[in-house]
Amino acid sequence: MNISCPKCRRGIPLEDVNVATDVALCRSCSQTFSFAELSQEQAEPPMDMSRPPGGTWLRQMGGGFEVGATTRSALAFFMVPFVLLWSGGSLGGIYGTQIVKGAWDWKLCLFGLPFLIGSLFLIPFALMSVCGKIAVRREGDRGEVFTGIGPIGWTRRFRWSEVKAVRRSLTKWQQNKRNVPLIEIELGTKSLRFGSQLSSQRREFLLRALKQVAGAQSC
Repeated sequence: MNISCPKCRRGIPLEDVNVATDVALCRSCSQTFSFAELSQEQAEPPMDMSRPPGGTWLRQMGGGFEVGATTRSALAFFMVPFVLLWSGGSLGGIYGTQIVKGAWDWKLCLFGLPFLIGSLFLIPFALMSVCGKIAVRREGDRGEVFTGIGPIGWTRRFRWSEVKAVRRSLTKWQQNKRNVPLIEIELGTKSLRFGSQLSSQRREFLLRALKQVAGAQSC
């Protein structure tokens, strides 16, 4: 079976593969990879990047590209009313009435803390289900993973020359007693993990696009 390096696309000879330890060495890049992962990934047929599924995109830019997907989902029909009830009703009733009266009850304030803390997590999650997005960008050797709403969000920057692998992975937390699939970009000293809020189709497109387009532009 022929396998190639995901960074430089040069072939890896069989003598540089150790199946027992699941290691494949690319002498051109001086980096090692999982032989099992390379075998599985390179057996997949190439995806047609010109026909992205709904809610995804691939844009070529001057010095690179942007590949992304929206996190919009039907979950918004549940999350938005729930957050309005949780945050609007509970916090408005607990803290709003005290603001109107101009008098504070510390016991009532302490009672409302769980609702306040919960709102800090629920509101962004609900907004992401309505109009959020995840985008991975490259400009030369500069890369970033953006997660947010419009221009507001969390940006994590990295160097493409440090990327060792782009792979499927799982969250460290569980939902319904199962770890949730996500995408992992493995770097030299750390990993960037994202995409747990994406639908399986959008997450798969993002993953395959990163492997095909980023890999083709790697040194």
